[in-house]
Amino acid sequence: MLSRADFFSGRGERPFTPQRPRWAGLVAGLSVLAAFTVEFSPAAPPRPTPQEVRAKYAAVTPDVGSRGELAVYAGPTDEPAVDCGGLLGPRTMIALVLGQSNASNTVDPGYAATRPVYAYAGGTCHRVRDAVPGATGDKGSSWTRLGDRVVASGLYDAVIFADIARGGSSILHWGPGGQLNALLTETLDTLAAKDMRPTHVLFHQGEADCARGLSREEYGVMLEAVLGDIRAHGGQDSDIFVSRASLYLDPACGDRHDPACYAACPAITAAQTQAADPDRRVYRGPNTDLLVPWFDRNDGYHFTAQAADRFAEAWMPLLARDGRKARPSN
Repeated sequence: MLSRADFFSGRGERPFTPQRPRWAGLVAGLSVLAAFTVEFSPAAPPRPTPQEVRAKYAAVTPDVGSRGELAVYAGPTDEPAVDCGGLLGPRTMIALVLGQSNASNTVDPGYAATRPVYAYAGGTCHRVRDAVPGATGDKGSSWTRLGDRVVASGLYDAVIFADIARGGSSILHWGPGGQLNALLTETLDTLAAKDMRPTHVLFHQGEADCARGLSREEYGVMLEAVLGDIRAHGGQDSDIFVSRASLYLDPACGDRHDPACYAACPAITAAQTQAADPDRRVYRGPNTDLLVPWFDRNDGYHFTAQAADRFAEAWMPLLARDGRKARPSN
């Protein structure tokens, strides 16, 4: 028989009286706390619209114009334009390029492509050499270098670049209601009308918005809107590549030889990385914050020729694995 002391002790009572496990009280307490948290926690703020983001930064978004200082074609004056239609085929890469100055003509020195690489601008095609027509700047680009590599590798037999990049442009300019949005959508509409829908879209931009202070969410909202316009006007079949780019020389410091004068924005590159979605054929482009350090920028902002070569080379494995490799020649 159990003693009186055993019976009234917790240990002695246990065989006779059903007990809840110790953890049951903890679970119940956590359930109450979770319910309280759901009931009384403030709701997450709604995601901003592109129009709200643009309005917020309107006072610090400069006018870049829809044309800017457009490049002048540097080819021989007697070199005729090429019929764009005659270049089209299953082994022709058509790349729409947009973004800011490092996607335009700011590389010094320039480069003349030696393979079948062409530039489309103003309704015509030309064998391409820097500066690439259609974009701002009067120096060199990374795209002439990339075109030669693409053809030499056998990925495609010919490349056509339609470069509409504008120096100093923000994601706010390219998004809905922005100053360059019509340039983007009208270029895509024109290419479609000529049966030249891009096989690839190469986007490199972000430095201006790092300086402007856009948050990850704000940049992401605007980038998603830009991608939506590309799909709406360019179709669903192009492979879109979003570079990661934010590094810039802070003009308040201004010494391009001092690494402390450079700033980068993980929030911007995180939004660019997050935009990738292979199911929608949106892929990550090169990360030039890492690929092109401060000492490889010839004026503190723009790529040296060596950096442009590295940038062009960095595209190659991305283009080769994007699922659109051209069929081998017969």
